[in-house]
Amino acid sequence: MTYEVWIGDQHVGAFSIDVHPGFQNPALTFTYLDQWLSSDRSFQISPDLPLQRGPQTPPSHRTIFQAFDDAAPDSWGRRLIDADLRRKARMRGERYKPPTEIDLLLHVPDETRQGAVRFRKGEEFLSSEHGRATVHDLSRLVAAAQHFAANGEVTEEVHNLISVGSSPGGAQPKAWVRDEANVMHLAKFPQTSDTYNVSAWELTTIKLQRRAGIQVQPSRTVSLGQDQSVFLTQRFDRAGERRIPYMSFRSAFGITEHEPLDYATLAGRVAAISGKPSADASELFMRAALIVLVNNIDDHMRNHGLLHGGQGWRLAPSFDVNPSRHASPATPLTPEDDPYDRDIRLLVHRAADFRLTQAQAVHRIRAVVEAVSCWRDDALSSGVQADALESMSPAFEGENLRRAQELRADSQAIIDLSGKAPGSDESWVKSHTRRGRTVEGHHRRKPHS
Repeated sequence: MTYEVWIGDQHVGAFSIDVHPGFQNPALTFTYLDQWLSSDRSFQISPDLPLQRGPQTPPSHRTIFQAFDDAAPDSWGRRLIDADLRRKARMRGERYKPPTEIDLLLHVPDETRQGAVRFRKGEEFLSSEHGRATVHDLSRLVAAAQHFAANGEVTEEVHNLISVGSSPGGAQPKAWVRDEANVMHLAKFPQTSDTYNVSAWELTTIKLQRRAGIQVQPSRTVSLGQDQSVFLTQRFDRAGERRIPYMSFRSAFGITEHEPLDYATLAGRVAAISGKPSADASELFMRAALIVLVNNIDDHMRNHGLLHGGQGWRLAPSFDVNPSRHASPATPLTPEDDPYDRDIRLLVHRAADFRLTQAQAVHRIRAVVEAVSCWRDDALSSGVQADALESMSPAFEGENLRRAQELRADSQAIIDLSGKAPGSDESWVKSHTRRGRTVEGHHRRKPHS
């Protein structure tokens, strides 16, 4: 079976679904169109699909290409699609057959699929029979999502939710909705297990990022009462009805689930493919600084991305930054950093990796600190209740705030992070893992020659 592959309104190639002997799951074989290869608008639609003639297949450990991952559903969408397929199998009196990665990819509604990748069979884009939702449907959609999360039952309302909620990434219940001007937004719903207004705090970090000069999308919340709200943010992979190609960092750089990676290394990878490498590396520096200063709880490689435009790949606007009261393992800032105790001073130490001088790095951190200092005002204006501010203060006023405030652009002391005291022949070694065993932090004496 063969399907056409489109990027927005441009036909770029086709893939077939093949079953290879000895393999349980089918795999894709893709071929670019000659017209795409010869076009001055052409680009690699996936890192593992170089611009060349002839059939191409994913690596043996994959069934779909890297960039297709971002067009496929994540955990929330998978739950919805899987439940719907089970319901349809019961209605037909058939035994349920778990969907493959390819099945899930093709099941996502065409109108709301992430990025610009589209699939067509005959004259129809897959899947194109689904409806739309607007901001006026939010209460109904939230109720359907909470009902489904509680018992997995696919009611008529949940079935409608599948139409608009199976393509956004992440585990949190969400859907695509259109506002009064017909502009598409991502709506993130509260969960019954939430103990605070998660949406209001996410809007707070949007405002802080905007203050710091970080790219973010227009966003707002819609109150549901009882300290609950829906977070709405405008899609960045659409310009009107035009689709903009998108890849997450995970797809763009082929990052595996448990691959150790840090922001300094990522800055180099972004610069290597960016249409404006210095601007994007500097922007990533600002984001890394803010992420650590608000103790972002949702820091992983699917929550950073790239958009393809007239100047090649560029950083997509920042998204999914959520403050947390409690520290948890997160993306290290530099190769030397501890993911359990990140140190913002290391960004200055590695300023050159972000195409910055150390003085420029300190200046940018100061700008982020100034922005984050407004967190209380921005939280209140975002719908956070006054009596909830103190409980979240550890997210914004932790150890890294003190470290950032002590940075000085005129002294090399800002990068003396060895832990070695002046005049001492000992240095501090952080807690780390060696050969599968945890080594506690300790002082190490420098050997004498």
